Amino acid sequence: MEWLFRSEFDQLTVVALWSIAGVLVTTLILFVYTIGLRFVTVSSARRRHAFISIWREIFAEAVLSADFAANGDLPKVSKGNQIFLLEEWNQVRSIVEGTAAENLIAIAKRTDIPVIAARLIKRHRIQSKILAVQTFGHLHDRSRRDEIFELVLHDNTALSIMAANALVDIDADFAIEKIVPMINERRDWPKNRISILLRTAGSARISEPVYRAIRAAEDNDKAFLLQFARLVEPEVLDALLEDLIRGTNNPGVLNAALKLVSGFKGVPRIATLTQHAAWFVRMQAAKVLGRVGQREHLSLLESLLDDEEWWVRYRAAQSIVSLPFIGPNELRSLRDRQTDPYAADILQQSFAEVGIA
Repeated sequence: MEWLFRSEFDQLTVVALWSIAGVLVTTLILFVYTIGLRFVTVSSARRRHAFISIWREIFAEAVLSADFAANGDLPKVSKGNQIFLLEEWNQVRSIVEGTAAENLIAIAKRTDIPVIAARLIKRHRIQSKILAVQTFGHLHDRSRRDEIFELVLHDNTALSIMAANALVDIDADFAIEKIVPMINERRDWPKNRISILLRTAGSARISEPVYRAIRAAEDNDKAFLLQFARLVEPEVLDALLEDLIRGTNNPGVLNAALKLVSGFKGVPRIATLTQHAAWFVRMQAAKVLGRVGQREHLSLLESLLDDEEWWVRYRAAQSIVSLPFIGPNELRSLRDRQTDPYAADILQQSFAEVGIA
């Protein structure tokens, strides 16, 4: 390196040469670091794969044998592999129920999985807490119920919804009583995760709390909560929809409620709904009559064929075509007697969609 200090070099040249040397050294350091990081990553992946392969076989045998789960020989688990153990156990536990689940819980206790989870839940890192919460849920650990409920209230969406699901696994009655009233407030919870939670708890358990929550909500919130009403028992759903349709004129609530109507027990004030000021309510009324309408409702559908809104005319025509008690000849007669060209055109379009000339 003596050439860098030769006196015949001016100051700028020396600075440039030192800069080049610094870049070369930095590049070499980064290269060595990258190679080392790659080596560590590959080694860790191989170690994880080898560890999981062993425990996957152990868990598979435990699922099939209660005796092995209780008494089988188990390898030691190093501290560095504890997270891998919890991840794999939770993955297997999430796909089994009944006796197989009890066997996995038994083997979890023999491998100190509850102890590991208890340490993780105290960490500040959210991912650690999520893994711990999932583990306690799969363990059905009732001693952790109140602690898990506190995490349901957490601001972090992922941790909160995981805690809610774990609480259902631990104590479903307690969980539903606490969680259902929160659904409207926790709009950050993914809707599909809420549906899974309610479905896991079961329709018999959720029907009354969901009914009460919807009936007590403001109109704007009723429409949101009705997204989950399909999961309640059919008779509760019928009673809820009848109350809502009969008791409100809010377009959003009526729209959401009419979407859920199935079977035929009569739709309250259906004739009035076909004349509602909101076009989408008229459209939903037409769709409902296509599902549950009787012959006496044909005139209501026919009156919608010349509605000012195209979607209302289209759904009314589709509903008429779908009515099981009207054959092709009667449908043609109905089309031919229309005096409004819009009505005749929309019927003809619906005929073409189902192959009626």
